[in-house]
Amino acid sequence: MTQLPSALLSEASGVLLVITTAEEVAKRIESHLRNAGHPLRVAWITDLEDLQDVLQRNPPDLVLCDENARKAPAEKVIALANQMRPDLPVVVISNDHSVEDAVAALAAGAQDFVSYSDLRQLRHLELVVVREFVKHHHMRNLRLTQQRLADFESRHQQLTEGTADAVAHVQEGILANANLAFTHLIGYDEPAELAGQPLIDLVAPDQQSKIKERLRAVQKGKHNGEPLELVLVGRKGQVHVKAQLILGTQDGESVIELLIRAEGGKGRPASAQAAFHGRGMFSDALAEAAPADGKSMRTAMLLHIDSFDALEQRIGHADAQEVTSLLAETVHTRLGPQDQSFVFSTDELALLVQRPNYNEAEQFAEFLRKEISGHIFAARQHEAHISLTITVFPLGGQEAPEQVIRQLADEARKISARGGNQIVALGATAKANQVEREEARRAAQVKKAIEDNRLKLAYQSIASLEGESRSHFDVLVRMLDESGKELHAAEFLPAAQKFNLMRTIDRWVVARALGVIAKRAASKEASVLFVKLSEDTLKDNDGFITWLKALVQEQPLKSDEIVFEIQEVVIQNHVRKAKALTQALREMGAGLAVEHFGVGANSAQLMDHIPANFIKFHPSFTQKFSEKDTQKRLGDLVEAAKQHGLKTIVSHVEDAHVMARLWQMGVNFIQGYHVQEPEVVLLASDIAGGRG
Repeated sequence: MTQLPSALLSEASGVLLVITTAEEVAKRIESHLRNAGHPLRVAWITDLEDLQDVLQRNPPDLVLCDENARKAPAEKVIALANQMRPDLPVVVISNDHSVEDAVAALAAGAQDFVSYSDLRQLRHLELVVVREFVKHHHMRNLRLTQQRLADFESRHQQLTEGTADAVAHVQEGILANANLAFTHLIGYDEPAELAGQPLIDLVAPDQQSKIKERLRAVQKGKHNGEPLELVLVGRKGQVHVKAQLILGTQDGESVIELLIRAEGGKGRPASAQAAFHGRGMFSDALAEAAPADGKSMRTAMLLHIDSFDALEQRIGHADAQEVTSLLAETVHTRLGPQDQSFVFSTDELALLVQRPNYNEAEQFAEFLRKEISGHIFAARQHEAHISLTITVFPLGGQEAPEQVIRQLADEARKISARGGNQIVALGATAKANQVEREEARRAAQVKKAIEDNRLKLAYQSIASLEGESRSHFDVLVRMLDESGKELHAAEFLPAAQKFNLMRTIDRWVVARALGVIAKRAASKEASVLFVKLSEDTLKDNDGFITWLKALVQEQPLKSDEIVFEIQEVVIQNHVRKAKALTQALREMGAGLAVEHFGVGANSAQLMDHIPANFIKFHPSFTQKFSEKDTQKRLGDLVEAAKQHGLKTIVSHVEDAHVMARLWQMGVNFIQGYHVQEPEVVLLASDIAGGRG
């Protein structure tokens, strides 16, 4: 199979939604696709209500609708998808296959009709999925490009209308549109009065042959942008101008832009005459900068123009230097009364700004970066877009000026060489503040993800070494960020814990796991789900028990369908609460597993106090399994667990030899990537979230 489709599927972060009554169908399709090398997330639902919920919040890339799904007839699925997500492809699948069924599905609006009855048909299904994913990926890119183009054209129109330069667009000799500056230049009041007029009618008679010749030349790619002396004729008489004719496109058609610069730099900021200091004075200012006093702080910044060498090659040294001067003027108008600006080098400006705190200083830098990236700098002969890499160094009062300058310059140039157009914080003050703000940002992101239902569950198999037929799964929580990127627990739970969000996350996961159990109640043999609880939840023992009892009253648990995991060190710190929770869980039909077990001084004694069902050993037992002391310690604890009637689980198993030795030691279950990576066959509600 070719590599291109798989690469595109990976880029698209593909989500495949399977609508079928039997979960086994979704698992069979998911297994075939993943074995074929397609990194997809597969979700499973059974009815139209779930489909509507998914389409409202976070649509998949492709829907496979089983013809035999009783609660979601194919024609209704297609109609709902067309109504809510017109670009979403729907493929009808079936265990059987007939020409009549295929014709009916295509007539209803399906993209295809495919069987999943055997390997040959699954291969056919795989190719259809690849085709539809690639098509949908391209369609999303097309929609995004169209939106960006519309945004660019809108912003360009705003810039054209607001500039002091006179601008008019000419198509086949006719004025298509003009800005207000051009309109006023020739004595008209409104741009609409000029639309549709021949350009030749606005040119002095003795100049008309010259403008016709130049229009023809520019249309052929000659003299593009070169200055041209013209005499225009307006309502108030003749106007002598120096114009440029620049070839471009508008709405896919060729257009020539007539550009007349404002005389004497008219329209430039009043601060254009401001004086700018040099590098030496920047160093002196850093030496004299007062340390933060609690009311304000001084922050040094270096503004580096990205790809300045390429800019010089494109527009010439003189115009490139004028762009730098225009940048300095623009930045100067944004400075506060206590701020200072310095010309640092040909393509760099330095600032020393005073703000109440570092956050506001960095926000100012980001404001400058964004504003400059959207600005058009008009030099004498050319226009230019530029971007900035800005290094920011908050001053604590102890820094040596030369050290600050060296770090600012070295880091700005290094980052700019990699693409630039970003803010980089330097110094101990900035880094400490950045860590704190990143944790706060991540916590806010988690809170918003909970509100938007962008958390989801994945499941990793816990395999029996004794041949037990019942499936056991460790429930893992994941989060989709605003762009749809999947984050693992280690990437967001530390921030959630610091900002007191763990109780909320625990309850979300427990409620969702119970929903999974309810959805799979029709399965021949229900799986056992292991769900982790945090220390915050154990501290709130009474509240959690009350909440859980109310939840399971609606859907009573069967024996051992759900097992709650709590780390040993947490239980050791709250033994009484752990005992009370274990008893309450037993009464509700749930179990308890002691996680990260075996590294405490009193691990063996804990088994006497907490009537758990399982113990799961700390990952260090697997990581250091080659050490004799580790194996002896593990063997002793396994034997003690047997005497207490507890089942044992060893996690992070990555090696077949280790697995064999664990079986010899009498371990009951193992878990890890050698056994199976986390499952991706999920309920559709588990993948809901903000993918664009």
